[in-house]
Amino acid sequence: MRNRALHDQLRGFAELAGKHLDAAVAAGAEIPFEVAENPGVRSVLYHYKPLSGEFLRQRFTEFRAIEGFDTCISALTRVEGTAAYLRTMGATHTPAGEHDRAEQVLKELLAQVFGEVAEFELPAQRFERAYLQFERIVYEDTVVNTVLSPLLGVRLAADRWEVGSGVAVVRGDLVEAPPEAVWASERDRAEPNVLALLTVESTPREPPPLTAARLDFRKLLTALRLFKNGPATLGASAWWRTDDGPWQSVPLGFAGRGRGGEYWLEASDQPGFVELVELMRARPAQSGSFPWALSRFEMGLEQSVSTDGLSDHLLAVRALLDGGEPTDLAMAQRLAVLCAEPHGRSELQRRMETAFKLERLAMRGDADSTYLAAVGAESPDRIAADLEDSLRALLRDVVCGHLQPDVRALADEMLGINEQAPEQLPEPLPRRSNRFARGARTEPKTEPVLDGWGDVDDTKPTTEPLEAHDTSEPDFVVRRTTPHEQPTEDTLPSTGVRELRGEPEPDDWGFDDPSDYSAAI
Repeated sequence: MRNRALHDQLRGFAELAGKHLDAAVAAGAEIPFEVAENPGVRSVLYHYKPLSGEFLRQRFTEFRAIEGFDTCISALTRVEGTAAYLRTMGATHTPAGEHDRAEQVLKELLAQVFGEVAEFELPAQRFERAYLQFERIVYEDTVVNTVLSPLLGVRLAADRWEVGSGVAVVRGDLVEAPPEAVWASERDRAEPNVLALLTVESTPREPPPLTAARLDFRKLLTALRLFKNGPATLGASAWWRTDDGPWQSVPLGFAGRGRGGEYWLEASDQPGFVELVELMRARPAQSGSFPWALSRFEMGLEQSVSTDGLSDHLLAVRALLDGGEPTDLAMAQRLAVLCAEPHGRSELQRRMETAFKLERLAMRGDADSTYLAAVGAESPDRIAADLEDSLRALLRDVVCGHLQPDVRALADEMLGINEQAPEQLPEPLPRRSNRFARGARTEPKTEPVLDGWGDVDDTKPTTEPLEAHDTSEPDFVVRRTTPHEQPTEDTLPSTGVRELRGEPEPDDWGFDDPSDYSAAI
C-alpha cells in the first residue's frame, strides 16, 4: 500500500456511502437487475444479476451531502495518474478539470466495490482489491513522501482537515505516525497531539520535500496565530518517510515556546481557517514594515507570559503606525480608528496609551505597586491581551486584503489628517573654499613627464656677474608715520606701509635717534 492516508479516507467514505444506499433501498428504491445466463452441463441456467453499480452511479450526486465527500475529492485531486485509471476502467470521457475528474474516479472506484451486490454493507475484501488496483495504475514509477510535525497546544474537533496543496491537520492517533510525534510523553497519553501533515508524490530519484514542508508548516502556524487567540506552536522536530518505509527524524529549526492551555479548532472554524491558509500561501512577498511587524507579533506570542510579549507587540505597532511624533498618542489614535467602531475608539485609545505606560514601567523595573497604580483597577494581563487582539485583527485584515499594507496612511485619512508638505529650506550659502583651512589637503604639484632623455634641455643656465656695490642713494624711503601726521598727496598706501615720493632725504638719515627708525625695533 502506497498511500495509507488516502486508503483510510476512501474506506471510511465507502462505509458511509453504503449505509446511504441501504437507506435508499429501505425507503423503496429498487436496484435494477438483468437476467444472466449461466451455462450448465446439460442445459443453460438463468439467474438474476443486480446492477448495483449502475444504481450507485445514478445516485452519486446524493453523496455530495455525505460527511467526508469534499475531503476525498480534495485528496484525489492531488493524485497524478487518475486519467490513466479512468481509461483503464473503460471510461469514454475523461474530464479535464481536476475536481470533475476526481469525482469521476470516486464514482468508478465505488462502483467496483459495490458492483453486483444485493446489499450495500461494505465488503472489506472487495474494497482492498479495488483500492490496490487503483494504486497500481496511478502510482506507477511514483513514490509518496509524507512529512509530519506535532502542533503543540492545538485540539481538533474533527478527525482531519484538508487545508490545500497537500497539507492537512489531523489527529495523531488516527494516522500512522511515530509515537514520539503523537504523544507528549510515555506517561501522559490523555490527549494525542494534532499533527501537521504534508503528502507529496514524486519520482524515486527526487529528494524528500523537507524544505517545502518547513515553509508550509511555518505558514500554517502563522495562520493559526492570526486566526484566533491561543497557545499554538510547532514541535522541535519533524518526521518523514517514503511510502511505507521507516520514519526518520529531522529538526524543523524554528520551534517556539507555548504559554500552556489549549487552542481549539471547532467544526465551524474550518471554512474561515482554510480560506486564511490559502491566502497566506498565495500572498506575495511584501516589502516595507509589514513582514517585520508580523514576525515581531509572533515573537511576542512565544513569550511564556503575555506581559513579557508586550514590548514585542508595541514594536510591531510602532513599525506599522509610527509617524515620527514625539509622543505615543498618535499611534494609539491610529490603532483605535483602525480596530474599533466609532463608539469604542476612545476606550481602545485609552487602553493603548496605558500599554505604552506599562512598557516604560517594565523597562525601569517598576513592576510593583507603581506598576499596578498606572493601570488602575485593570490587570496588566488584560491590557496586554487587548493589545494582542487588536494587533492580530489588524495584521489579519492586511493578509486578507481588507486593508492596504500602508495602514498608517489609511488611519491618517480616516482621522482627517493630511501630511504637511515638507518645510521649504533656504537656499544654501555658497561653499567657502577650504584651501587655507587648518588641516586642508592640497593637491600635490605634478611634475612634467618626459618620454625620453632626448627631451631634457641640456643648456646650462647663464649667470650674469654681480654688479658693483651701488652707493647711490635709494629713490624711496620707508619710514613710520606718526598718528598726528597727515599724509600728502604723494603718499600712496601699500599694504600698511607708506611709500613716499618727494624731496630727497639728507645724507644723514637720523639713525642715531631711535624715534626716526623706519621699522619697529
